[in-house]
Amino acid sequence: MEVGFHPEDLEHNPQGHSTVIYWCVDDLDTRRQQLIDAGCVPHRGPLVVGQGRKICQLIDPFGNCFGLDGPLPPRST
Repeated sequence: MEVGFHPEDLEHNPQGHSTVIYWCVDDLDTRRQQLIDAGCVPHRGPLVVGQGRKICQLIDPFGNCFGLDGPLPPRST
């Protein structure tokens, strides 16, 4: 288990969005798009954060901020 906290920042993490729960997913881009199609709004990212991982944050229809954490797709050769 990994827990991360973002400092409050008016531009990126306004009050109420500074603690973000991240869900581990198998395919970040696909899951992100499914959530956007279901009514979520992109907030940050996707961002490559190293160690073969990519993250993003979304706002759900109720105003809650949450994140997705997934592996980078394999490189095609």
